[in-house]
Parts: sequence; C-alpha cells; structure tokens
Amino acid sequence: MSSAEESGDGSLDVPASLTVFGASARPAVVTVTRPSPGGRFKRAAKAAGVFWAFAFGCIFIPGLHFVLVPSFLAIGVAAGLRHARDVEVASRVRGICPRCGREQDFAAGNRLAPTWTLDCPACHNTLTVALEGRGGRPA
Repeated sequence: MSSAEESGDGSLDVPASLTVFGASARPAVVTVTRPSPGGRFKRAAKAAGVFWAFAFGCIFIPGLHFVLVPSFLAIGVAAGLRHARDVEVASRVRGICPRCGREQDFAAGNRLAPTWTLDCPACHNTLTVALEGRGGRPA
C-alpha cells in the first residue's frame, strides 16, 4: 500500500512500518480518525478528570497536599488542552510484529505523529511505528 485510503466511516488508512531492534521492518496500516469537536471535548475532559481525581485523593495526604493538589490540577489542565488540540488520532494499528511474527491489532488512540512506540502484547517488545511518506500527516 503506497498511499492513504479513505474508508466508509470517514477514517483514513495510512501505510506505516513496525520496527524493533534486531529485526527487519514489517508493513503496517494505521487507521487515522478526525474526531468531532464533541469527541475531542470528551477526550480532553477524560484526560483532565483523571488528574483531577488524583488531586482530590491527595487532599487527604498531610503536608504533601500543598504540593500535590495544585500540581495535579495544573497537569490536568495541560493534559486536557493537549487532547483538545488533537485533530488527527491514530485509532488503530494493524500489522505483523517484527519480533514474534504475529499479525494483530495493537492498542492505539494517541495523537498522530510521524513515529511513536507501541508494546506487542504477545512478545512484550517495544515496537516503533513510523508513518511512510508525507512527513507523518495524511493528505
């Protein structure tokens, strides 16, 4: 596959490769979605809510709550803003692990970037996903 293909649900399949140290690269397909503004808001609220829950839990830690609560509140705001800016999300990665040779769907859901790492659930190696061409952005 040399170019991106549009699927029926509005997502885009982009060719990529999976690499791991000591093995040759294997082809993969990354499914890219463009979440609606409401979907981006949900992701942002979820990311912020996790850190704000930690901030609430830290209220009961004597002494450290002076540092932990404001820190987790600020980190929650930063995480929420980061997820709110995600215009393209890698929703699925499908390919063959270069180490163990099993074809599988890998956990995804992060911001689309030219390269990022995944964990193989079968052999527990850290794989690198690299989008092919286009500087990491689908057309």
